[in-house]
Amino acid sequence: MIDINPEPCRDINEAAWDRYVVHHPGACPYHLRGWRQVVAATYGHVPVYLAVPGGSFRPDSPVRGLLPLFHFRGPAMEDRLISLPFFDSAGLLADDPATERTLLAAALELTTELNAAHLEIRQDRPGPLLAPEELEALAPGLTYQAHGFKVGLRRSLPPSAESLWGLLQAKVRNQVRKARRCDCAGRIGGRELLDDFYAVFSRNMRDLGSPVHSRRLFTEIFHHFPGQQARIILVERKKQPLAAALVFRFGDTLYNPWASSLRSFRPLCPNMLLYWEMLSHACGQGLRFFDFGRSSPGTSTCAFKLQWGAKMRPLTWHVFSRTAEPWLPQRETLVIESWKSLNLALSRELGPELRRFISL
Repeated sequence: MIDINPEPCRDINEAAWDRYVVHHPGACPYHLRGWRQVVAATYGHVPVYLAVPGGSFRPDSPVRGLLPLFHFRGPAMEDRLISLPFFDSAGLLADDPATERTLLAAALELTTELNAAHLEIRQDRPGPLLAPEELEALAPGLTYQAHGFKVGLRRSLPPSAESLWGLLQAKVRNQVRKARRCDCAGRIGGRELLDDFYAVFSRNMRDLGSPVHSRRLFTEIFHHFPGQQARIILVERKKQPLAAALVFRFGDTLYNPWASSLRSFRPLCPNMLLYWEMLSHACGQGLRFFDFGRSSPGTSTCAFKLQWGAKMRPLTWHVFSRTAEPWLPQRETLVIESWKSLNLALSRELGPELRRFISL
């Protein structure tokens, strides 16, 4: 007989975990077990991955619910448990509401056990996690708030790049053509393009006033996700990289968590060609969707993605606070104005030390 309410297990077999993620309709790539090693190896945050086994406590048993968490700690900041830092969402996955409640209760208990001030679950779906009366029973004395200040952007893809080209706005097509007339060309590869990607990415982050991720983060991605899951797409002109992106294939969707272009070459429209290369690559792989990542509604970045035919969908970040003052994710920022004037080499050296403690 299957136990209707087993206790969550903190040591589920990696293969069983990933099999569940791959087959769950609500999963995203950041639920995969490999991100546990990527984030821990890069930044040292401690992972606590919870799973509800399907009727036994054996580590290799089938899974019917899971929740990846990181103990996010830093100087002069309150501890948080986050699912998942640095990414749009990787929240609760479960077969049924009872299993979801079991996981949430375990996460709240863990928050107390680790003396963390807040639990933050980033969910890729609208609405509350539970009914108000259920939340009150599950988390008495805690403050709960749901935040929807970010949206995800995604577009469906036709069967071919040729069909997609015909669906784009004339302005978008003209800007892609302009990049090509200016001798810009796209290239797709793997870790061998990492130096070029990071050169563009780190410079663009400095120019935006944002501390850059450690280069090791991307090295770890290619280490823990070998094969064709992670790819780098470059736009070059006379062998000089002008724009670059990292894309990640999961299920029927190509995800783009990081993309950058050099601001000094913006008149040549390399960023437009970059996005066309990503979208056409997704079509060529027979995928059904392209995920542009998250944006704040009403911003220029959001408008840029919408022009490619993206549709907005809610991203809800659920925060449970044990302190008198609740945690507001909007308090975090990636923009430091003085950072824009920093020497590039110094920004690459210091950036990861700051970025480590910014969960966005």
